[in-house]
Amino acid sequence: MKLTRQLTALSLAIAIAPALAMSTTAFADDRSSKRADTEQRAGEHFMSRKPAGALYAEDVIGTTVKHRQSGDDVGDIQDLIISDKGRVVAVVVSTGGFLGLGGQDVSLAWDRLNHAIEDDESVFYVNINKETLKKAPEYKRD
Repeated sequence: MKLTRQLTALSLAIAIAPALAMSTTAFADDRSSKRADTEQRAGEHFMSRKPAGALYAEDVIGTTVKHRQSGDDVGDIQDLIISDKGRVVAVVVSTGGFLGLGGQDVSLAWDRLNHAIEDDESVFYVNINKETLKKAPEYKRD
């Protein structure tokens, strides 16, 4: 009876040992791949150029905003509003006026703008016409 128990224990040990060894290896590989990802991300603090599709602030500020359907100018982007998480959340658009009179600054959510390149110039389109924009609440800086 004692010999039978010993043989059973030995058989179980032989059967379980490879599974334990494999799971330890898999766990180690998982940790090392996570470490490699962290090291790779840590090395990405610097860029040698802007990512494809990205814009510089100077590509946005001063750019004309047009009504999508009519193509009429509705204003010019004066500034960017950046969240505490580092994302552009809105732009400040000047509705202009005549000789700097009669216009106002309003904010438009970034996700409402569509960017295009026309004649080598950046242009943004919105579904808001100039009259609606002029009636929008004035944006006031804090």
